Amino acid sequence: MSEDEALPRKNYLKWLWYTGLFIFAFLVFFLFTFPYGVVKEAIVGEISQSTGLNIRVKEIGPSFPIGVDAEGLKISTQDALAQVEFQSADATISILPLFIGRVTFNLELVSKNKGVFEASASWGILQLISRKDMMPTKINVESKDFELGPLVTLMLREKSKTANDMVKDLMTQITFLGNMTGKAEISLASEPIQSTGTVDLQLKKATLDLNNPNLVVARQNFEKALIKGNLQGGKLTIDPNSALNSQELKVAFKGNSVLRNPFEGSLLDFVIAIKLEGTLRDNFGFIMSVIGGNEGGVNYTINGSMGRPNFQGSPN
Repeated sequence: MSEDEALPRKNYLKWLWYTGLFIFAFLVFFLFTFPYGVVKEAIVGEISQSTGLNIRVKEIGPSFPIGVDAEGLKISTQDALAQVEFQSADATISILPLFIGRVTFNLELVSKNKGVFEASASWGILQLISRKDMMPTKINVESKDFELGPLVTLMLREKSKTANDMVKDLMTQITFLGNMTGKAEISLASEPIQSTGTVDLQLKKATLDLNNPNLVVARQNFEKALIKGNLQGGKLTIDPNSALNSQELKVAFKGNSVLRNPFEGSLLDFVIAIKLEGTLRDNFGFIMSVIGGNEGGVNYTINGSMGRPNFQGSPN
């Protein structure tokens, strides 16, 4: 090998050595010397202040290769009447996609019953730098027996603070239980017609209870709680088998959404058909009438654009 040929090879090995040394030094710092205790207090304090929720973390530490793992995470309302507890919450950034110009963020939650919820979202690096479109190009969700009930109950309590007076008290009295299982895989292209994906999520052991001693309402046990959809050619269509059915509540979903660029311009055409029977109809039929239906239920239409949707109820 000539001297001219050996020089580029020598420079290549030198830069390879420097790159390896930098990665090694960064991992040592990240895994062993990073002040996670200080970060925990700062993050927990900031999130608590911005959301108005009480957040407690038993322990926080590194997650390989680049990420943070929290053990014993508890989130509760200020009045402590609703609480979500996770065995662990793990957030990481994947290394390999960085070499092809992509950033992939991963989240794993383990609920109190050891159910698992995993989600990932991907963006192009140039997309993040320009900040013109922050919508992920890929979204993947996989759930197995994940305890969703406490999270829904907490969200209802928080939303009740700004809800209409007619339903505010009702939202604070609902207790929901159910474990989520299924998958969702969505690929969003810059040309909406090239977007594809599927959604197949269901709730198991789902119940809804109303904790109001002044009302005689049966506990609702759901024999079916399923959301299925298909995204093809830029059109998201709800599967007609999608439904939320208990002994006195029947909710059917149908319709589609046509994706547009920008995302806010996407067109909506959905109908949520709600039917009440028994004790639910006796106690809450008047609400269906208020929103455009009758005491037996309502067909609630959502159409228009994603940025400016229209809502209208009609008798079913």
